[in-house]
Amino acid sequence: MDERTEALFADAERSAERVIGQLRMAMALSLAAVFAITVVARARSEDAVLAVQIAAVFVTFFAYLALGALSYRVAVRHRLRPWMPWAFATGDAGFLLVNIGLSVFTRGLGGGYLAVLPAVWFVPLVLAFGALQYNPARLVYSTALLAGGLVAIAAADLPLDALAPPLALDRFFDAPPNIMRLAMLVAAGAVLVAAAARTRSLLQRAIDETRRGANLTRYLPAEMAGQLADSGLAALRQGRRQAVAVMFVDIRGFTTRAETMDPAATSRLLADFRRFVVATATRCEGVVDKFVGDSAMLVFGLPSPRPDDARRALTCALDLLAGTPGEWARDGQATGGDEAIELGIGLHAGEAFCGAVGDETRLEFAVLGDTVNIAARLEQETKAVGLRLVVSRAFLAAAGETIDGRDWQPLGARTLRGRTQPIELLGAHPFSNAQRMTDGVC
Repeated sequence: MDERTEALFADAERSAERVIGQLRMAMALSLAAVFAITVVARARSEDAVLAVQIAAVFVTFFAYLALGALSYRVAVRHRLRPWMPWAFATGDAGFLLVNIGLSVFTRGLGGGYLAVLPAVWFVPLVLAFGALQYNPARLVYSTALLAGGLVAIAAADLPLDALAPPLALDRFFDAPPNIMRLAMLVAAGAVLVAAAARTRSLLQRAIDETRRGANLTRYLPAEMAGQLADSGLAALRQGRRQAVAVMFVDIRGFTTRAETMDPAATSRLLADFRRFVVATATRCEGVVDKFVGDSAMLVFGLPSPRPDDARRALTCALDLLAGTPGEWARDGQATGGDEAIELGIGLHAGEAFCGAVGDETRLEFAVLGDTVNIAARLEQETKAVGLRLVVSRAFLAAAGETIDGRDWQPLGARTLRGRTQPIELLGAHPFSNAQRMTDGVC
């Protein structure tokens, strides 16, 4: 199990031990009350032997009450250690076996008669505690301990000198012993009801958490779902600054084209464009952050930055520019043919804030900062310079490209809209003449 899963199981174990501690105390007190009403109230005051046996029973109940209080205290105070539940399970079995063993030996019974003792009915109650926990190995351990202890008591068959003459067996089926058996049966049923309720509650919690996680991931890129599962929503909301490569891609002349296109054809064109962008980004291990109309924002470096983020972003951009509408649009004639659709792309690399914004009803993963703003402006700059690809020199350096390596056209240092500091730009892949005529109205 990973660290987070282990922490969840530890929390469940602590919660279970807290509940079991409460049940131990409740069982000790309730059975002591039933014993006092059914046995002590009917005991003869001059019977010294019975008085010793009654005292021993109450000592056992008090010891079990103390065990319950101890287990509850360590669980509530978050002091439960991995070995403690095993010790408490040993204590459960130990108190019961000691009680049964003393009852067999001190009453002059042979080990073969231990099944007549009401205390044996406490065995299902102890095992029911294991149903509240999530450790099958511990339940197997408790079962083996109890079964082995009962077999050892029965096999010993060496009664000590009885404190009193052996009781007739029919005395073990009088009203008081049967009432104790009934009380322990009801107590075991109550523990199993608590176990079922707790299991149902945890199952409902797991279902709610799964549904909640599924709802959250609907608003997040698929690549970020793992980070949500590992770190949780709080860490995702806190976000972090990291190096990324950002791309903005846009269909040139789309506004003019949509003015004369059939609405259904426009919808199909956008669906095909988005499918093409997603497929290309996925192939280059990029994340489509968002679509806005006929534009898309892609990020490379999520969930964690890699040395080749800018290189993969450049490859993705070149693949997008190389793909013609005839390859990815299902309605080429309605869109005006292959040559009429061209893309404009801006690329920049640098640091940005990456994190979730919003609440659980509407969560959005956002990449924000100057790096994103520059990439958006570079995509718009493609219209002004008549090139399909415009990048910053910083991006080119991050991608490991040289100016002479791909016929880059230096565009000089430009002050982009909304910024005061100029940035040096380079471009490539000129638009067709027909596209230059429509760019001005986009």
